[in-house]
Amino acid sequence: MFLKMILFLLLIPAAFLALTLLFLLVMAVSMLFVNPNRLYDRYNPYFRFLADGTDLLIMIFSRVKIHLKGEEKLPKDSLYLLVSNHLSNYDPLCTMYALRKERLIFISKPENFQIPVIGRLARSVCFRPIDRENPRNALVAIKGCAELLKNKVGPVVVYPEGTRSKTGELLPFHNSVFKTAQEANVPIVVMTAKGADQIRYRAPWRKTVVTLTILDVLPADHVKASKTAQLGEEIRQMMEEDLKQ
Repeated sequence: MFLKMILFLLLIPAAFLALTLLFLLVMAVSMLFVNPNRLYDRYNPYFRFLADGTDLLIMIFSRVKIHLKGEEKLPKDSLYLLVSNHLSNYDPLCTMYALRKERLIFISKPENFQIPVIGRLARSVCFRPIDRENPRNALVAIKGCAELLKNKVGPVVVYPEGTRSKTGELLPFHNSVFKTAQEANVPIVVMTAKGADQIRYRAPWRKTVVTLTILDVLPADHVKASKTAQLGEEIRQMMEEDLKQ
């Protein structure tokens, strides 16, 4: 009886591992049908399932536990631009998992779209590359994201700092990203992320707690009437106050 119980307990992780490998194989094969040079602009439930499933596996194997605060503040009657501080490559993964029902679309650096399989997966769910070193190309990306919001494909997420902060202190903002909300006439949701920078030191042996806090929502009319520099200062102040706590 004891031996049977041991075998049964061993079968559970073995079955999970087998299902994981099968899922990853299906995902990898599916990515062969994604054009690596195309910017997709329509919601596809199959590709979204693959993206969410991959994200879930990363959270499980990295042993991440997420605390989401302020979810009730999210706009219920419109899409939005979500902005957050940036500490780790895990930030988008944690945010995507915590708000998976929202079907978030991320703006990311072009290099991420060159990663085999993952780059195609990002494209398939309408993620957008942005070249912040080239203002003209960045403006094209901003307008493209505004169109996604206008067409109600999904909320857009951007990190105004443009890159990860290695000290935890907020880096200078690229205020032009706020034009996405202005172009689409949508509110801006302000969020902070804490703890994701510790995952790479702890995973997979120790659990990491990541806290995502939705601080406030700037109404669409306020966003439209403000200059991007003013929005940047207002958002930065909110983030700094929360990060000090």
